[in-house]
Order: sequence, then C-alpha cells, then structure tokens
Amino acid sequence: MASSKEFDVIDRLIRHQAARGQPFHEDPQALGIGDDAALIPPLRDGEQMAVSTDMLVEGRHYRASVDPRSLGHKALAVNLSDLAAMGARPVACTLSAGLRDIDEPWITAFLEGFLALAREVQCPLIGGDTVGVPVGSPQIFSVTVMGAAPLPNAHGQGGALRRDGVRLGDDLWVSGALGDAAWAVQSEVSDVRLDWPSPRLALGVALRAGALAHAAIDVSDGLTSEIGHLLKASSQKQRTCMGARLQWSALPLGDRLLTLVDSGQMSWNEARVLAAAGGDDYELLFSSPPSARDELVALSNSLRLPLTRIGEIISSNQPVHLDWRDDQQQPLPSPCLDAIRARGFHHFS
Repeated sequence: MASSKEFDVIDRLIRHQAARGQPFHEDPQALGIGDDAALIPPLRDGEQMAVSTDMLVEGRHYRASVDPRSLGHKALAVNLSDLAAMGARPVACTLSAGLRDIDEPWITAFLEGFLALAREVQCPLIGGDTVGVPVGSPQIFSVTVMGAAPLPNAHGQGGALRRDGVRLGDDLWVSGALGDAAWAVQSEVSDVRLDWPSPRLALGVALRAGALAHAAIDVSDGLTSEIGHLLKASSQKQRTCMGARLQWSALPLGDRLLTLVDSGQMSWNEARVLAAAGGDDYELLFSSPPSARDELVALSNSLRLPLTRIGEIISSNQPVHLDWRDDQQQPLPSPCLDAIRARGFHHFS
C-alpha cells in the first residue's frame, strides 16, 4: 500500500499539472486546490448548479493495461457527458483515487489526459483525495463535476434538460454513431470511441438554449436502457404509459462496425444489436417535437455532428414499451429482441 510520502508525490504532480491550465476563477472569492475546501464563487444570475459523480473501477470499467492518458481523459469525459445531457456548462471538478502504489510516470500520464480535457472545456480541478488500497485490490477513480444551468421560469420552462420531459408524439434522436465502443469491449481491444469519448457539451447547451429538446440523457449503459430511463421518468411524472416505436435500420453505426459488416465479418443485425444495447457510447439521446426537425438538421451541420432520428414516442398500454420495427414496418424478429435484452450494462452483475 502506498505511503504518505508517496501521496505527497501525487499532490506535487496535481499542483504542477493544474498550474499549467487556467486558474479556477479570476473572481477573488474563488479558491481552488490548496486549502481545506474549495470555494466556488456565485453562479450567474438565474442559474442553478448541476452536480454529477461517476466512478471507474479497474477490471470493471477499464482494463489494467489501458493507456493512462486515455483513462484520465475518460474519467472526466464520462462525467462531463452527464452535464451535456442536462445542457449545463462546466464549472469545476474534483478527482479522488484509490491506488495500490504510486507509479509516478503512470500518474503523470493519467493527469495529463485528465487535465488536458479539463483545460479544453474550462472545467478546472479544484480538489479531491487519494487513499491506498490493499495489494491485489482494483484501483478506483471517482470524479465529481459541477456545472451550471438556467433556472426554469415561472411556467417550469427554460431550465436544465431532464429525463422526465418526454411528450407523446416526440421524435427520438441520437447524436454521433453507436456500437464501436461496445465492439471494443467485446473484443478486448483499444478503440478511440471507447478510450477517448467526446462529451457532447456544445450539443447539450444548444438543445437547451434553443428549446429544441423536451428531454435528454447520455448513452452510457446502452441505447435501449437509456430509452427506458426516459420513458420511465416521463411516464411517472405525467402519470401515463409511454412507449417508443423505433426503426431498426435507422440506428447510426460506428465506422468500425460498418467496416466489419462490409467485410462480411459481422451481419447487419449483429452490428445493430451492439448499437442498440452495447453501451459506452457517451452520445446524447433526446426527444424533440417534430416541428424542430429542420432546426436540428441545421444544428447538426453547424456542429459537424450527425444527429439521427431513430423513432417516435407513442402511447402504450404498458410502461416502457419498446416497439422495434424493420424496414417493412414489421415487428423485429425475436432473435434480435432476445440479443438486445441479453446485452446492456448492469452495474452489479
């Protein structure tokens, strides 16, 4: 187990790396690393704070052989993705770690990846903690991000995007492409989509600011699971049963999956199962009124980010009903549905 002197090494590395970036805030009321607690200055008028925490556990969320720079990037990126889903701007973050020992080159590389992304999105590191874990135990990283989003008006409109705002008749959209990260996990290989995810912060802010989305969520545990979360939260809030009719062939496949399909190494259905339920994509899934379609196409072009309409919200006789349809608008065959149900990330499995 690491000693207190070894943790002094981490403290020095964090201070050195953090000093290369922007200060926490120019506001004299702000205080970052270096005291018993950080001090966050007042938010802008009409804003509220959004906070999210995620953990990455060795052997569960990442392989021990992973590039530490990419792991540092991902540790922050997966949290920023939660802010993106709410249309929030980053304010600050903390980083805590449970480490077996202190490998200075490894820690340095991890911090380089973490803080490079922090500087890019202006989300300064303001604190955290480090503890030792017993030899043989997995290493653990925990990140908390703080963001800001507008307060809703008196009619409950204009605030942060939430999961419970889906409305009957909405379109369902997803950003980017799906499935490459799940393929990399399945194949136990490195892939840019798995190791270097891009949090869709600009998209989230644009959807919220332009009132283009009624609800949103980031795709971490798999598209199908996230659709279920949207339907469940919205059905409970509105006291009605909602379902989704989804177009199987509309799923946007990642470049890696398309290459495998084109080469005959994977069928279209196998690729779409990965896209539908694989997870680790960190794209945004959101519901929007049909009247926003042209604006979303324009937004897609301005951000240079594909946005794909994959289905619609329908009334249902049962909660969280997903109605997958093929090109002939027929129900998807049972083998495909069974394969979707068998996948997806389960935190305690």
